[in-house]
Amino acid sequence: MSFKVAASDFDGTLYRNEKISAADLAAIKNWQAAGNKFGIVTGRAYVMLIKHLQDFALDVDFIICDNGAVIYGGDGRIIFESELPKNFLCAIVDEPCVQETFHFAFEAADKIFCARVKESSWVLREKNRWDFPLTIVDAAQIDSLPKINQLALDFPSPDAAQFATDILNEKFGDVIHAQKNTHSVDIVTAGINKAQGVENLLELMNWRGAKIFVIGDESNDLPMIKKFGGYTVNTAKDFVKGQASAVVESVGAMLNAQ
Repeated sequence: MSFKVAASDFDGTLYRNEKISAADLAAIKNWQAAGNKFGIVTGRAYVMLIKHLQDFALDVDFIICDNGAVIYGGDGRIIFESELPKNFLCAIVDEPCVQETFHFAFEAADKIFCARVKESSWVLREKNRWDFPLTIVDAAQIDSLPKINQLALDFPSPDAAQFATDILNEKFGDVIHAQKNTHSVDIVTAGINKAQGVENLLELMNWRGAKIFVIGDESNDLPMIKKFGGYTVNTAKDFVKGQASAVVESVGAMLNAQ
């Protein structure tokens, strides 16, 4: 197999200073024109990402969302999906360690459901700006929600997020996996992460044998950076730079160097 596959994190990696640079967009188009594949691997839900891609006229060959919990083809069709058990979602909402969160965001394939939302919630800020499908629900309605791929929490500080992450993994780690991302905590099914998302993509698309390039900038990117000898950007934190095979100026710089 002669083509290459590049998978980029979105926030802080491709999407920086609230934009995707013209240089990165040009590099991606050149990459694809050469017969290679390019896509996004993100902690975001699809509905929170797709309008950004449309706004920048970025065509991708795949999207791995919710830290690997859902995979979409370039046409937006779901090709892989994992589900969080509803009884565990109910148990997590009642945990004392998560009561500081600004929201409980239950992310489904085509909509986000929010419970116990506070004014500081980043989901509300994103909704106001990008107008994606969001429904406010009561915690008592969790059992009646559709298939939920990821539960996203948002804390006042990174320390509070780490505290909740540690407790949730210790208590429920045989079924779920909590991942800290700065002041947020993303909860998916056990065994799901960005590295496994890329692995599942390669298997489902029959892309085994292609040369893989990944790039990210945060703690939830580390599984795929370690797995695939990935890259990071020069604005990443030092602990991410220390795990990357190389530090580059941008996604475009990584693509242009191959």
